[in-house]
Amino acid sequence: MTGSAIDGGDAAREAAAYPRGVRPWLLLSYLTLLFALSFIDRNMMRSMVDPIRASLGISDVQISLLEGAAFAVLYSLACIPMGFAADRFSRRSLLGVAVVGWSGMTMLSGFASSYRMLFASRMGLGIGEAALQPCAMSMIRDSFPPRRRAWPLAIYTTAPLVGSALALVIGGALYGFAKSGGARGIPILGSIEPWQFAMVIPGLVGLCLGCLIFLFREPRRVDVDVTAGSGPGMKDSLRHMRGNAKLYFLVFGAAVLWSLANTGWSAWLAPAIERQHHLPPEVVGPTAGTIALICSAIGSLGAGFLIDRRSLAGDRDAILKISIALQALQIVPVIGMFMVQGTTGVWICLALANLLIGSMPIAAFAIITEITPGYHIGKIIALFNLAQNFLGQTIGSSVFAFIGERVIGGPLGIVWAIVACYPVIMVLSLLLSAMLMRARRRFFAAQMA
Repeated sequence: MTGSAIDGGDAAREAAAYPRGVRPWLLLSYLTLLFALSFIDRNMMRSMVDPIRASLGISDVQISLLEGAAFAVLYSLACIPMGFAADRFSRRSLLGVAVVGWSGMTMLSGFASSYRMLFASRMGLGIGEAALQPCAMSMIRDSFPPRRRAWPLAIYTTAPLVGSALALVIGGALYGFAKSGGARGIPILGSIEPWQFAMVIPGLVGLCLGCLIFLFREPRRVDVDVTAGSGPGMKDSLRHMRGNAKLYFLVFGAAVLWSLANTGWSAWLAPAIERQHHLPPEVVGPTAGTIALICSAIGSLGAGFLIDRRSLAGDRDAILKISIALQALQIVPVIGMFMVQGTTGVWICLALANLLIGSMPIAAFAIITEITPGYHIGKIIALFNLAQNFLGQTIGSSVFAFIGERVIGGPLGIVWAIVACYPVIMVLSLLLSAMLMRARRRFFAAQMA
């Protein structure tokens, strides 16, 4: 039975299957906090690209490999065994170990004194974070029924936007604090470079947060026979995907292209603004991060609210109609950000871009959870993460960096690479989203037949 199989009018079955009261919302809040932390850890470098380059003597392409391949390759590959484990073992225990592990790797990256050491610690960070999505999405699916799942997913999928923004704010602030001598009296941390100090602190916070997971009760698995032993394996999950191949291909493809485009411009946002307007990291990071933090949260939660309102009014296509409209509108301010004169125009365009950025993750996760049975969800979310992160995050920042550095050239090469690449990739994502809307209609028509 799929997530969509629970009838909206069967309140008795729904009440028996899913937890009620405040407990699922507290768990959702904690998982959202972990998701935001994961994006702070993986994106902290973005506010300090030029100081790291100068310290280690590396190029933009090497930076892009640290942000992309070093993290995303092992993250993507580790998602598969982590998804398998999430479907079979305690998600709470798996996630607790993973958070402590990736936080330790974040701290290690702060103590890196060479490119190789930083690269290796980024690989370890990817392995640890690979457990989060399969565990969290499985737990959210088992905490909220399908008809009440869009709003929780909107909250949860706000975390990457908030985390990425906080990485700029926190990274720039910590870098400025250490650069001004504020960390000089702190044992051990006072003797490392400012960018290293900024990397270590979030790791310390993560170690504490990871231990809090044992305050929560793991939700009972819905539509899974816990007496049936180990349950379906990866072959069974792949067989289910083959039975709905077009639907999965379209949702995976649209999300991957969206991730590639938005990872590309956001990964190079801070250095592009710094180089174009001659501003230091301690100014760009907190300013851009604060704008992104506020606007992305408002935009994502607003999109989730609007989708729920339209869905309750009977529009089953609302989730994709709204997502397509917001993505199309977002192209204008992203390009405008690098075309306007003066920083005021940059900040206005950045605010508009972040208000419009959050709908695709909501749509993708909502569709996957409604078409995927509970005993496959961890493995299929792992495959989704493999595709989205390996192709989106690994390739995204590197493609933009390669075109900016090797094809266009010059200090502003990355700026014009964003202007050239972003709209093309987003148009392809929009085309797949439109095809996905039609395929989803046919899927539900077949379910009701």
